[in-house]
Amino acid sequence: MDKYKTNSAFNKWFSAINLENLSVYSKKFVIHYNAYRKKLFFESVLKLFLYGINEEKESLRDLSTSLINESLQVETDVTTISHSQLSRAFNALEPKILEEIFQQLLEKVQHQIKPTKRNSLYLIDSSTFSLSLNRHKWATFRKTKSGIKLHLNYCYMDDTTMYPTDFTLTNAREHDVNQLPLLVNKPEATYVFDRGYLDFEKMDQMHWDGYFFVTRIKKNTNVHVIDPLEKSSEAEILRDELVRLGSKTYLTANFRLVTIQDKSGREFQFITNRMDVSSKEISDMYHARWQIELFFKHIKQHMTSKTFFSQSEKGVQSQLILTMISALLTFLVKLETKTKKSVFQIKRFFRYLLFRPFECWVEKLIPT
Repeated sequence: MDKYKTNSAFNKWFSAINLENLSVYSKKFVIHYNAYRKKLFFESVLKLFLYGINEEKESLRDLSTSLINESLQVETDVTTISHSQLSRAFNALEPKILEEIFQQLLEKVQHQIKPTKRNSLYLIDSSTFSLSLNRHKWATFRKTKSGIKLHLNYCYMDDTTMYPTDFTLTNAREHDVNQLPLLVNKPEATYVFDRGYLDFEKMDQMHWDGYFFVTRIKKNTNVHVIDPLEKSSEAEILRDELVRLGSKTYLTANFRLVTIQDKSGREFQFITNRMDVSSKEISDMYHARWQIELFFKHIKQHMTSKTFFSQSEKGVQSQLILTMISALLTFLVKLETKTKKSVFQIKRFFRYLLFRPFECWVEKLIPT
């Protein structure tokens, strides 16, 4: 049995989490948590719910029934458990402890690949997760709706190397731009965000504080052209100009405005304080923002974020943080195996080889 646990794909996936390396506060929480549990110790709960999220379990009853699988019993050290016991164990989790586990994994990622100003972008966006108004009144943001919003900083290095970094969770009514200062924290890095974050004063503050940005302007934005910049040889680039934005009451610092035309004839305008790259590179930087949209789509459709296990605010937060943890665990497997497969492809193989030896998974990730 021990040999099986050591070599299974699931155990290898989970092994990046080291509870012994948690802070003193978190270790005390785990000890206290375990003291009140006969079956579901903290590590078993982590394993079960990470399994449930990856396997898209629709309810606690569904997750409880999954334990008829003897391999899952071996991995979690749990044979049977009722859905009510699962509910109590899940609601007893603390989001702060899970956030620390996420940060522990993030440090492991960044130890292996060091993002810099030159080799990476930070994509910023948010996504709203709808909740039942009757079950989640604490998350009400309209008369007929409840929801929670995930604000995310997603590190993009290339089309196969990207992962979540910083994030915040708020009520769905929270305006995106209010979370920008919390997500922008690496001087000289380049942040890419959409028009929902457009705020002239915050853009100026980012500029003076040494942060770079690329975003789109709105159609009604007042643009004051100072000078045209060097004309690009790329057909899609219409104009590259030095500009200031705003009105007489507030004008921004000097920024760069790149205007492009796509294949269907539509024009897009990107504002940035990056002066050291070509206008085509500015356009490419903004188009990379699509990757964070794909990530949101993935976690909503394939990681149980459309069905929440808890009615409480703390429980919903814990589930979304576990989703972020799951994403980093899979990305760490990608780094360790050096596979060229995407994270989505890695996960697809993982679901079919979950309890098989880890070597079977590697064979699929690195074909001979």
